[in-house]
Amino acid sequence: MPRFIMVALDGLRPDLVSAETTPHLAALTAAGTRFANARSVFPSETRVATPSLVTGCRPGGHGMVANTLFDAQAAPDRLLRTKLAADVEAMALGGETPMERASLAEHLAQAGRSFALVSAGTQGAARLLHPVAPRLGSFRWNVEDTQGETFEEVRASLGATPPAGVPNTARVEFAGRVLLEHVLPLQRPDVALLWLSEPDVAFHYRGLRHEETLEALKAADAVLGRVVAWRDAQPDAAEIGIIVLSDHGHVTGKGKLSLREELCRAGFAAGTGMGEGVDVVVAPAAAPGLWLRDKSLAPQIAEFLAGQPWAGPLLARDPAILPEGQAAPLALLGSAHRRSADLVVTFAGDEGPDHWGLPGTAPFDTADVPEGGGMHGGLHRSELATVLVMQGGPFRGGAVAQSAADLTDIAPTVLHALGITPQGMEGRPLLGAFDAGADAEPLREIVAMPRGFLLHGMRAEAGGRFYPTGLVRG
Repeated sequence: MPRFIMVALDGLRPDLVSAETTPHLAALTAAGTRFANARSVFPSETRVATPSLVTGCRPGGHGMVANTLFDAQAAPDRLLRTKLAADVEAMALGGETPMERASLAEHLAQAGRSFALVSAGTQGAARLLHPVAPRLGSFRWNVEDTQGETFEEVRASLGATPPAGVPNTARVEFAGRVLLEHVLPLQRPDVALLWLSEPDVAFHYRGLRHEETLEALKAADAVLGRVVAWRDAQPDAAEIGIIVLSDHGHVTGKGKLSLREELCRAGFAAGTGMGEGVDVVVAPAAAPGLWLRDKSLAPQIAEFLAGQPWAGPLLARDPAILPEGQAAPLALLGSAHRRSADLVVTFAGDEGPDHWGLPGTAPFDTADVPEGGGMHGGLHRSELATVLVMQGGPFRGGAVAQSAADLTDIAPTVLHALGITPQGMEGRPLLGAFDAGADAEPLREIVAMPRGFLLHGMRAEAGGRFYPTGLVRG
């Protein structure tokens, strides 16, 4: 019976995979099927990407629209940060989960199959990757856990969780041990997901090619190497497929700013909650969201942004609040939802090299990331490009698949390999992973965006979903 191990390396850019820095991933890539056109979703943020991965839907379907967002029903006086389990629970409004589509674990359970999550990321992200673990009675462990049955189980087996660090190497290595020494041999799940927080943490706080970053990346790759070695030692090794993915890429942050402060200087009453005297709630990010008390403010804000050299094209949940041509619809990207911001600001990135010699820089609005640190969330091609490799089990070897792909296509592919037909997923099985004849070059497309920018994208077939691949100046 086939089973699968999914390993996520948070934030890994495909062009940083090499035989020198990531030898185990490079070897697995050569032996399996690499998806050359794999992409993230928009915004290209972790707690948008994780629900997209497990629900097979984009943000407009599952409802988790940003890492940091405003939800007047859940918290009218402040922003919600989905890295916090308490804020994820607040968004659920007393329900089981704020996500509006079933997760991979639920689809597996309905078919009598099991799922397990081991996460070195944030507690909020773990809740989004496996939102109904208590109801299903299945395994969910996160490095930030401090109580609960699973926490006690792991502590009794492997000892205390190491403290967080920058880089987060100790926790990445410990999460690998939880998977290999506890979950796989004892739980034997049909699908296991190991979420590694590196290289994302080091990218943010050290930079894309800092010495400590490269060491963190090597450490994450070493964990993958141990996963492959464990698989290869099993009597049913031929039935176990390994899927390696990243949830987004990175650019180097260049030109740090506070959009809330910029709006205040321009005379707008901007804040972080819809309190008295606030007209615009601003969620800082690489693609900040703006929630408006009065939609009639939209044209004035758009006019202000049009005069800023750091601003890219504006996106809107309802473009009708602006004169025609001033904003592109979030629906184009599958990101329009009732929780979405009225306006989403993109930054004008650049294709030129950063101080590491890597292509891609962009302004950003995030308080704790230093100037020159890695950033993601926008539409730059280096933010959208992701790693996706499938090897072993039913997957073909030594292949490069050209099919259009994003995070929403991974769960349908796993379910297809298990003979399960999911209901309610927007993504599609990537059949090119199994059959060369099912692979096809995507249909390329360019969409004109406001302010003269161009959004490059692709479709798997005529009339199919639009997959954004990169925003450029026209």
